[in-house]
Amino acid sequence: LSENGQKYTKGNQMKLYFIACPYSDPDSEVVEMRFQTCTQFAAELAVKGIATYSQITMTHPINQYLASQGQKVAWSEIDMAFLKRCDGLIVLTLPGWEKSGGVAAEIQFFKDKGLPVWTNEEFIEQLVN
Repeated sequence: LSENGQKYTKGNQMKLYFIACPYSDPDSEVVEMRFQTCTQFAAELAVKGIATYSQITMTHPINQYLASQGQKVAWSEIDMAFLKRCDGLIVLTLPGWEKSGGVAAEIQFFKDKGLPVWTNEEFIEQLVN
């Protein structure tokens, strides 16, 4: 936390940050690498006491389970419920993030709301260190 204790809180409530990350790719190894990297980043922030919603961390195992059952889920409305509850966006700048339609839409959502958007490097530099 910052010296005044306000960095990760708003009032008495902990701030919540949405982690945006490219996900889909024809190569399943790329998808798995994105999942692992996003989960590792979320874990590193959690250890520091920073609350995040790591969409890929949550949805990837569910997608795998559903695929084994021959099913799929449409995530857009569910994701929107989480986006609306978050106080800022952290963009994990993995290869392909600039081309990701999902990441672009998440960035636009937060900008339209006047909420902060950082790359993971900016977030670590400005808020964690």
